[in-house]
Amino acid sequence: MRINSQLIQFSFDLIKLKPDAAMLNQRKLRQVSNLDLKLLKTFLAVVQAGSFTGAESILGLSRSAISIYISDLEKRLGMKLCSRGRAGFSLTLEGQTVYEAALRLMSAAEQFQEEVNNTYSVLKGELNIGIIDNLVSIPHRTISQALARLKQTSNEVKVNIRMSNPADITLALLEGELDVGVMPSLTSIDGLKLRPLYSETSSLYCSDQHPLFNQPDRLDTIQQHSAVLPVYAEQMNLPDLFDNLDVAATSNNRDGVAFLVLTHEYIGFLPDHYASRWVDRGEMRAILPQKFNLTTDFYIATRQAQRNRRVLDVFLDALGVDKT
Repeated sequence: MRINSQLIQFSFDLIKLKPDAAMLNQRKLRQVSNLDLKLLKTFLAVVQAGSFTGAESILGLSRSAISIYISDLEKRLGMKLCSRGRAGFSLTLEGQTVYEAALRLMSAAEQFQEEVNNTYSVLKGELNIGIIDNLVSIPHRTISQALARLKQTSNEVKVNIRMSNPADITLALLEGELDVGVMPSLTSIDGLKLRPLYSETSSLYCSDQHPLFNQPDRLDTIQQHSAVLPVYAEQMNLPDLFDNLDVAATSNNRDGVAFLVLTHEYIGFLPDHYASRWVDRGEMRAILPQKFNLTTDFYIATRQAQRNRRVLDVFLDALGVDKT
């Protein structure tokens, strides 16, 4: 019944835009076929990619095929949905409304599938998880253990992992591309629920060929050398720490910081667990660690309105975090 109500609402949205054309097609719209869904999914992909060309790799279709599908959808609905040409791709007013209505329709279909899956005794579905780069070296490996528990619970759950930076994970969560994210957070985020997971300590490191490696730790000497910071660390309100550094570069992930430190031209903040591989080989050392250190709190992030609830709950249980 939920999907039927979404189809009826989809029809009403079109009637508000173009009453005559929509009323002619109303009987067909109440009986959405697989072809209609395919055309709508193609339209959604084009809008989200921002162009026909951008949607080619997403859909696995040629630009000409995509153009035909969009034209067929426009004929089906009796309205122009988008403008495309030298000026670029843009939605018409009608196209924006159809886009929003189609999103609701697809969301209802996904919710229907999830509710059907939940009727089975075997756990089924997907878990789309975004994780900040290089957390695998954390000693207690909480995430790996939780994913193992999920796999042991059911072989019918497909896990999709995206390694990325905090900004991209946040955006993907808000847009519904991810079910759960593991990332640092400095402030609350509207639309997301944050649950504390663990903390990590980072120190200021130099490489074995940097001038500071064999020198005594002195603040005035450290201030003379270029430093690289992770983007999220730069956003932290720690004036006593960062004002004592010549910040010449930033990176949106740990690999970027490590690359610059290993040029032997920069000093930079790295998580201690991540830097240990170079420290153990004598290729890096922490500089004045009693002063230059910072603690980053990591959170499990989910959307306030969440689909794939059953699979997600099992994963959150395995992590030992509050599901509510």
